Amino acid sequence: MPVSRRYLRVLAITASVAVFAGVGTAAAAVRLRPFHSAPRGRSTARTTTARRTTARTITVGTVTLRQCAGSAPAQAYCARINVPYQYGNPAAGTIKLGFQWYPASSGTATGTIMAIQGGPGYATTDYASAYYSLFADGGIGGGQDLLGGDNLLLVNLRGTGDSSPFTCRALQDWDLADGTRAYAIDTGKCGYQLNHTRKLRGGKGYVRGSDLYTTAIAARDVATLLNRLEVGKVNLYGDSYGTFFSQVFTARYARLLDSVTLDAAYPVSQTDPWYPHTIMTARTAFTLACERSVACSRAAPGSSWARIAAFAGYLRRHPVTGKTMDAYGDVLTETVGVDQLIELVNIAGEDAMTYRELDPAIRAAAQHHDDAPLLRLAAIEIYTGNSGPANQFNDGSYQATTCLDYPQPFSYLASPARRQRQYDAAVARLPKRLFAPFTVHEWVTEPAEEFDACLDWPAPPRNFRPVNLTPRPYAPANLPVLVLSGDLDSLTTPYEGQQTARDMGPSARWILIHNDVHINAMDDTYGCASGLVDTFIADPAGLKTMNASCADHTPEVRVLGSFPEKLSQVIPATATAGNEAHVTGLRLAADAVAVVGDANWNWYYGDGVHGFGLRGGTADFSGPATATVVRYHDVKWTTDTTVSGRELWNQDSGWVRAWLTVRGPNGAKATVYLRYHDYVWHSVTMITGRYDGRAISARMPSP
Repeated sequence: MPVSRRYLRVLAITASVAVFAGVGTAAAAVRLRPFHSAPRGRSTARTTTARRTTARTITVGTVTLRQCAGSAPAQAYCARINVPYQYGNPAAGTIKLGFQWYPASSGTATGTIMAIQGGPGYATTDYASAYYSLFADGGIGGGQDLLGGDNLLLVNLRGTGDSSPFTCRALQDWDLADGTRAYAIDTGKCGYQLNHTRKLRGGKGYVRGSDLYTTAIAARDVATLLNRLEVGKVNLYGDSYGTFFSQVFTARYARLLDSVTLDAAYPVSQTDPWYPHTIMTARTAFTLACERSVACSRAAPGSSWARIAAFAGYLRRHPVTGKTMDAYGDVLTETVGVDQLIELVNIAGEDAMTYRELDPAIRAAAQHHDDAPLLRLAAIEIYTGNSGPANQFNDGSYQATTCLDYPQPFSYLASPARRQRQYDAAVARLPKRLFAPFTVHEWVTEPAEEFDACLDWPAPPRNFRPVNLTPRPYAPANLPVLVLSGDLDSLTTPYEGQQTARDMGPSARWILIHNDVHINAMDDTYGCASGLVDTFIADPAGLKTMNASCADHTPEVRVLGSFPEKLSQVIPATATAGNEAHVTGLRLAADAVAVVGDANWNWYYGDGVHGFGLRGGTADFSGPATATVVRYHDVKWTTDTTVSGRELWNQDSGWVRAWLTVRGPNGAKATVYLRYHDYVWHSVTMITGRYDGRAISARMPSP
């Protein structure tokens, strides 16, 4: 399903942490160098006409750009051009369309890559570092430097970033505590605001702004910009909603394109407003994730989804409430009921942390009445605040686009009161088990879903066609289109990715990235998807024969085997040759490994400096990505153990080494040295050390 605004906000927060940290995702940063085929020739049709005028300005086509203020991943130039606010109506005036331009580093460009961010509502330029990394060196995994010979163009669609943003204050300030009805009301007020803000020039009345933020209009803006830049055909990359935009743009302006990449794609042709493939994908994805993880499959064979379903029934009777600590060390009271479980199930589609922890956290709560892991997961993953500054994520822009471009369970031709009746009737017609184990009522009223958000949006004209696509296929036969999906992505699902490829036509190729969630190349953690994108853009004509075997072999999400509350519940490490320690020593060793894995995973969600143990203690992070030092201070993985010591974490290579002291009940103590490679399939941690005067020699699945 198109990502809801609540999940978008979680994406923004976790992505910003990753960008500042120099990585590409909020999940475990796994960076393998992918297979890259040699480029087989560049399109001679791709040229650029940039001429330098001063040290601080350049002219591209008919547009003069100045060096961007502030930091940027490379020398960047910024500009804004005027585009009509309402095409065909000069009295509506103009708005600004902002963009960043990165000239090819070689000084001689043979083409241009254009990226469009998801949302809708996000500024593309806010993710400049991630895009630059993707195209300059194949993402985190390394690879071809496309930006040696290609320019990079990042465009903020109308209403986002510096492209004449607007603020619908009540909508921007809404949070979960306000409830879904308040969100629908605030959305309607936003539409009214857009219709009563900009006055017509030289006449009476206002411009109907509520109709002017559709994807088709945004595509026309971008086509206007490309014509003014005179760059020739571009390689278009869109992620999440950017794939929706890219389908519309391709259908209308294919003549401006050399290739199209759709990353985490969902189809413009989608007509079902309930997006049933979200829950259908989740039902299989949680079990797949557990089965592929050595620790989880050994500790909890069977259906992970069945355990989630049973827990939903438990939560209806006994919501879990208690104090916990989030990734920033703030203590808060958290409640997990059915609403929160639904949100966690959906968040998993874009954040592998939930796949990693939800099943074992549920088992800890259901089997041992240990609620600490579940409460912490909810505190970290479920965002309850407002939407923040509109120039970072514009909630009004999000609704102004989705209310008209996405399918709705009512007709805009009806009055507001009749729309509500149509919506209620549509809900009543849904099969009772469509969202099982959740009821229809639970699913559609969960605050993050917002199926009824557009009930009060102003009705567009009767002849209004928001997307206005040409008939399928959307891409001509000579335009290569790469479509990517993650097989654990329940937000823009594999089914929808396949449908998108069919809609684009026979020139499209769909590739499924195993063990990946929402957004594959820009948020790449393995180097496979980013390498495929770079290889494709370097040689679009080679799409059909491009080697994509890495997509079948990306490392698994390492779902935890369990959350033990006591040392006696810890699954001991497996003894290897030379081990002399008995089971307590092997449990202490396993406890140390778990602490390291937990700290490294949670680093992506905090401030990057301070970490906090599940049940107490702290960890401090310092140093560069290639030599991050982690110091542990009495970290408690279980209630009766503490871990202290030092870790050396190379986030670029994936190697982890740690020297730790573990203390347990009754004076038990072990000193251990552990090492593992974080970025490989079924990674194994090797452990040596001493316990009670005896040698420890062991191994276990990496955390």
